[in-house]
Amino acid sequence: MKEVHVSLDENDLEQLKEWFHSASEDEAVHSAIAFVLNKKLYHELLEFEGKIQWEGNLDEMREERL
Repeated sequence: MKEVHVSLDENDLEQLKEWFHSASEDEAVHSAIAFVLNKKLYHELLEFEGKIQWEGNLDEMREERL
């Protein structure tokens, strides 16, 4: 893990803590970064929608787990 120092507006930081129900500033910033990265990944995955054809039998797959 790499440590990075940033300066943030106190009001923005408090807003992040509220949005992400974070107990600390560090947790709020980590949550905000994770949110942005996950959203980007989600949108990238949506680009595959309708382009990949899946073949399989869910009933057979479920039977194997029982």
